[in-house]
Amino acid sequence: MLRKLTGPGLLRLLLAEVVFVHHLSRFAFGKTAVYVFFSLSGFWIYQMYTRRYSKARSPYLTYLISRMWRLLPTFLLISLLAIVFVSLNGKLPDALQKDGAAYLALSSLFIFGYNLLPYKPIGPAWSLDIEMQFYLVAPFFALALQRLSRRLAGLLVAGTALVTGLAMVFWGDQFVFSYLIFFVIGMAAASIQWKPSGGQAFSFLAIMVLAVILCLCSPWKGILLVGAHPGPLAGYNIPANIVLAFFIFPYAIYTTRQKGFSADGMFGDLSYVIYLLHWIGVLWLGRYATAGNFRRAAYIALMWVAVTAISWIIWKFYDHPINRLRSSWVSARLKPVESQRPSVEAAATEASS
Repeated sequence: MLRKLTGPGLLRLLLAEVVFVHHLSRFAFGKTAVYVFFSLSGFWIYQMYTRRYSKARSPYLTYLISRMWRLLPTFLLISLLAIVFVSLNGKLPDALQKDGAAYLALSSLFIFGYNLLPYKPIGPAWSLDIEMQFYLVAPFFALALQRLSRRLAGLLVAGTALVTGLAMVFWGDQFVFSYLIFFVIGMAAASIQWKPSGGQAFSFLAIMVLAVILCLCSPWKGILLVGAHPGPLAGYNIPANIVLAFFIFPYAIYTTRQKGFSADGMFGDLSYVIYLLHWIGVLWLGRYATAGNFRRAAYIALMWVAVTAISWIIWKFYDHPINRLRSSWVSARLKPVESQRPSVEAAATEASS
């Protein structure tokens, strides 16, 4: 039973729920989940590109089309729903109704530049912009890591960490450079076929949970409990989230080797839909910001059920069929020899990532 609970899809779903909780409470733990998402993205992109995309006709083009095909349809649907929702509620800023309308339309169509929008109809979609920027350079990192010795690969990771640190200082958090280390660490783990044991994975996870509990019970709880009125300790929230993400990382890589439940692939796909759709629920909940605790808790429960149910419907009748078409298209572009003997693991990853 324990092995069933350690599937990669279930972890991604739990990470999406952490972001959900982050937007509903003072518990500022959402960035940790996003950083782990980035690392897992790096891991799977390395696997898919080296084992599958690189064996297709026009590999880089096939890869880019596939990645956009995976993200854009569901993003476009939920983006449209979010824009309609905020417009009907009179919340769409005047700047977007005038000069910013074209920028909003382009960013909503192609995701690139979404993180730079003055107002984001889907708040958490900033990370998709970072993801898309990473997709442009990911194959070059994958091929480099595939060919470099472990020592040189380590130097590449160290160099990436330096670039990330400098980017955070001088450029802020608007571009992929400020997050590159998370993606590259995931790719490096895949390239060396790192297989942390269950003991290692759960030990680091236990340390992380203990650290969070101790922080919340201490005078330094303001590091993780931020909310609308952050205290002086909130400045340490991002570094704390980075540290916590690295403690989750061994467990995240451990799950990539586990099978999980039979529905684990669905859990992984559902995480993407919930990650985007829950923002509309959060906006709706804003109507009841002054409601009493009991009433607000009831609204939160209702909203969580509604978001989960609608997300499943979107996945079942929209996201999943489109994703199957995408996976079939990629398979059809494999070179003849590869199409006869495709990697089972790579094909399964492609179908659910």
